[in-house]
Amino acid sequence: MTDPVLLQRDGAVARLVLNRPDKHNALRFDDLDLLVRLLHEAERDDDVRVIVLKGEGRSFCAGHDYDDAVSSYGLEPGPDGAPPRRPSQRSRLLRDRRLGEGYQAFHYSLKPVIAQVHGVCMGVGLYLVELVDLAICADTTRFSHGEQRLGLAGNTWHLNTQILKYGPKRARELLLLGDEFNGPQAEAWGLVNRSVREDEVEATTEEWAARIAQHPRDALVTGKAMWQMALDSLGGSQQFARGYVGHTLGTNLRFEDDEFNFLKQRRRQGTRSAFRSRDDHYSG
Repeated sequence: MTDPVLLQRDGAVARLVLNRPDKHNALRFDDLDLLVRLLHEAERDDDVRVIVLKGEGRSFCAGHDYDDAVSSYGLEPGPDGAPPRRPSQRSRLLRDRRLGEGYQAFHYSLKPVIAQVHGVCMGVGLYLVELVDLAICADTTRFSHGEQRLGLAGNTWHLNTQILKYGPKRARELLLLGDEFNGPQAEAWGLVNRSVREDEVEATTEEWAARIAQHPRDALVTGKAMWQMALDSLGGSQQFARGYVGHTLGTNLRFEDDEFNFLKQRRRQGTRSAFRSRDDHYSG
């Protein structure tokens, strides 16, 4: 079985590679745990000075694997089609705290992380791009917070970071509408540092990584620690505690009869068709 995340070392540069190309690198919960473990392994390697986060195949990351999420949250119908037994709040909070700790690991990485982005980037993929130090993307990248259309509507993990990055009005727009945007828009809005032609993404990322790796090891980690202290003064760490509680509440909604219920549509149509119905519903 192919590992869903790879750690590749090349001198001063380590690469974390999302490796489910047939699924556009959608992450299962266990995959995110593995990604965090490999991040920490790269942090502990004294030869590594900078880390590149990238995706194998056609996309960077299409978000969480929704089928895995439904199963993990205990939302699958019973074998006889009976409604699933609602999970306890304590089990949901434990699950979501684990997710929040995964995002926080990238926010507080000991060493600089550059996201190399192409194809589809949404949900957890977009969260990671928002949280790491730097990002280079292809002009053709398709970004969105489409996951907010599943019943979150602005309830996300790291609102402080998003407000600082986009500004409050733009952040609310991206989270409430969930519309798709491309690389040049991402650069204009401050999500990425550079949007370049697709055939230039890797070379640009590698050039930046090599330049950053010229800094002394202690300077890089000290500079990152000071950056994190500045973020903490702006609520950088508290946002994750709010985020995991908010996610537990946001994934435990009661839908009224006249509201779009993705889980109900998924049971009727299957996952792929339900996503199309969701986007048709929210596109107006």
